[in-house]
Amino acid sequence: MTRKKKASAFVVIWEFRVRPSKRRAFEKIYGPQGEWANVFRRDKEYIRTHLIRDRESRLHYLTLDVWASRKAYHRFKEENQTEYAAIDKRCAAMTTKEGLVGEFETVGELSCVFRLRGLAEPTNPRSANQVRTASVEDIPVIVELERESTSAAHWPETTYRRVFEQKTPVCIALVIEGESVGAKANLHGFLIARVIGEDCELENVVVGRRSQSQGLGSTLVHELADVARNHNATRIFLEVRESNAAARGLYEKCGFTITGRRKSYYNHPAEDAVLYTLQL
Repeated sequence: MTRKKKASAFVVIWEFRVRPSKRRAFEKIYGPQGEWANVFRRDKEYIRTHLIRDRESRLHYLTLDVWASRKAYHRFKEENQTEYAAIDKRCAAMTTKEGLVGEFETVGELSCVFRLRGLAEPTNPRSANQVRTASVEDIPVIVELERESTSAAHWPETTYRRVFEQKTPVCIALVIEGESVGAKANLHGFLIARVIGEDCELENVVVGRRSQSQGLGSTLVHELADVARNHNATRIFLEVRESNAAARGLYEKCGFTITGRRKSYYNHPAEDAVLYTLQL
């Protein structure tokens, strides 16, 4: 008896770099229930769409469109050229970069595709770092990290404790940690912000000296953007010393833009504050 060959699926993978202010719209249109998928769904040989976001760079996405065959996909594109091009043109403003990664045929389970570019199963130590909501128990390590940072906002420990006590305004406290060392949490950095109405103010963000240059600051800021959206915030704003090149580089990398200046805002030494805003 001849064993029937198991049918494989055909997967088209696209890569996107999304504008910070367009993330919500992008996810809605490119997701499994979005406009693209709804158009594809008209074809009986279309199977499904996956939308994947990079765990470390929150503006980096992949789409995986799964079809029964290569022939079906290219037939669909040829028959729907006008509508395909119209949606593509309308969505162009959402991204800073996009491109076709390739067209693939599955071998075994489809889950193997998710191993592309480190989007599943950590392949380096950085991928093991996780962002979570901070707790009162984290305060001693938070204070320790803050004290070793010359550019951080320096608060008394009582101020950090009030973050976990007050209900209004909404306070957001996040930490990024690796694997625990014994009974002590292995925190690499933290972030404190508050939400008032539609505004979220980023008040303090610190990455430990030994954990810098690994993208952890960006990870914290991108996570804040997600949490702030959940609290219905429409923008994140902050001020930073004009001379703090490292912090300014982080904010600009995360999509913040300069929106103003406060003359002689800081003391010891006296210095202007540069105002940054990120539209969510």
